Amino acid sequence: MLRIAIITIAMFTIFTQAVQAQWPEVPDIDLSKYKPADFTDEELDIPFYLKHFHTFANSVVETGPDKGFINIHVWRDVKDNKPYNARIMENILSLAWFYCTNRPWNIYYNSPALRPRLEAALSFWFHSQNSDGRFSEYGPKQWNLPATAFSTKFMGETLRLLKTGPAIDAEVLKNAIEADRKAIMAVLTMDDLYKHGKDYSNQFTNVWAGGLAYLSLFPDAEISKLLEEKIKQSANDFQSPAGFFYEAGGTDFGYNFNTHHSNLWMAYHYSRNTPLANNFIEEEKRYYNWISYNAVPEKGSIYFTINRPIEMRQKATTTVSYFTASPLGEAVPGIRAFNMNIEEKKKAIADARKNLEQNWPNVQPLGKGEFSSFSPYAFLHRKHYQWYPSAQQKEAAIKQLPYINSNRFIHQKMDSRNPTVFTFVRQPGYYACFNSGPQLKPQQRYGIGLLWHPKAGSFLQSQTDTDEAAWGTKPQGGKLYEADTLDASFTINGKATTPVPGSHDLPTGILTVNYVLGTAGKKSISFKEKTIEVTITHAGPFTEYIPLLLGQTDSIEIVSPGKAILKKQDGDITILFNEAAKASIKKMTNKVGKQQVTTLVIESNDKLTYSFNMN
Repeated sequence: MLRIAIITIAMFTIFTQAVQAQWPEVPDIDLSKYKPADFTDEELDIPFYLKHFHTFANSVVETGPDKGFINIHVWRDVKDNKPYNARIMENILSLAWFYCTNRPWNIYYNSPALRPRLEAALSFWFHSQNSDGRFSEYGPKQWNLPATAFSTKFMGETLRLLKTGPAIDAEVLKNAIEADRKAIMAVLTMDDLYKHGKDYSNQFTNVWAGGLAYLSLFPDAEISKLLEEKIKQSANDFQSPAGFFYEAGGTDFGYNFNTHHSNLWMAYHYSRNTPLANNFIEEEKRYYNWISYNAVPEKGSIYFTINRPIEMRQKATTTVSYFTASPLGEAVPGIRAFNMNIEEKKKAIADARKNLEQNWPNVQPLGKGEFSSFSPYAFLHRKHYQWYPSAQQKEAAIKQLPYINSNRFIHQKMDSRNPTVFTFVRQPGYYACFNSGPQLKPQQRYGIGLLWHPKAGSFLQSQTDTDEAAWGTKPQGGKLYEADTLDASFTINGKATTPVPGSHDLPTGILTVNYVLGTAGKKSISFKEKTIEVTITHAGPFTEYIPLLLGQTDSIEIVSPGKAILKKQDGDITILFNEAAKASIKKMTNKVGKQQVTTLVIESNDKLTYSFNMN
């Protein structure tokens, strides 16, 4: 029996050794052997990824049923880091980039330790694909649009790298190409995926990028025809007549600015100077018309403050810093106001190089467990076309922003799918954004979303998914009325006007907005030349929340009963209200760029009248 046990143990040991990985370890790199000058201006972020690449690459599972899965929590939520989630495998691009990029500092170029991991990751990816071309994300065989469409974008760039890079197994490469084509065809032909894309445009439009990348490598008449048809069909299905791209059936600045524009950037790179590019140019013209009304610049700052409480999905986006790249700006002048110009780009490079030199050879630690601490987006756009406006072009675009180009207008945008109405008022003393419509998502807040002073900058911004940092009225023991459906009526100089889908300039004058507060009362807002007057009638006690924005040198003070003064660096705003009302100031946790949200809280009973007075 002892001999049998010994033999069994010996056989188990031999078997265990047999299934243990035979891949050589991907080595660490000693950055001290290099210097910052070894990295070009476009590579100044690379040392971080270079230093941590061995940790990332060695996480590829080497044996068993999950062989090839990238098993490290650096891309996507930790809870979603599962072998069935094809979104994790978007990071194959990171493996391929280091394997295929021939630079003096890249010790992983054509690495014999990296190659089997890249091949295994590719094999794991295409073996996880459904027979109809789809991939899963949130559970085994739970095939969906994002897992499939995003795969086409990242695999498109991966295949571009492999096309001219060091060799990998020919059969693995052939299968990856076929899987990418199947995924593209699934997105372009399956009706349920297109229907989903109507509500989540950023997910579907990955195939614009992925499909065009594929066609640049493998001309394909069928894909070319289908892709052009879908791009044209989607013009009205994916984009509201108000200008935004649909997310959860409404608008979302985070997804529109980031993922959707990543897709358009890559698509424009591959379609530039062809008739197909005109489709993306026209989309961007409509989108940046929308943005030009919803984002206001802060003087002496890199930030634009946005009309954010209408966002459907994300909560983190409070301001928009200048984009580092949006190449469609060469064809769409409206983009240039929000684009980093050539001189700003040079300064950003100089600052990044100085920071690298001061800290060399140290880099930030790898944030394991963070959503995107090692993201494939770091490598997606490196070879894509970039364009930056001159300082003069940017200045000219800023001057064309509607509230800068004119000091008096009323403009309204309305969606056709849902009757959401966005009203923009420019008077000599201020600029205001007012939002109304049906509740589409619980996190949205309606009413006044943003107030901006032409000298002092933004001074009120309603926040998402909150009551105390959102503008509005709250009954005792209840929820904010503006956190629900807000069906507003509009009059200009006493004459009623009815919103219609699209974008429209309305007659100038005094706009008054009226709506009910549940069954307890009503609210009226009049937008006059240098004042905004708010009148509330409400049965019983209620509280009014006014979320103000304070810079580092700004202050808000209740100077006397019924009077508060917001002192901004370049202008003061006086808020007058009923002396009998009880007022207090509450500092919130919300940050808006370098500004702090601080709420003026006014408690009243039955009635309240207050006004913003711009000096």
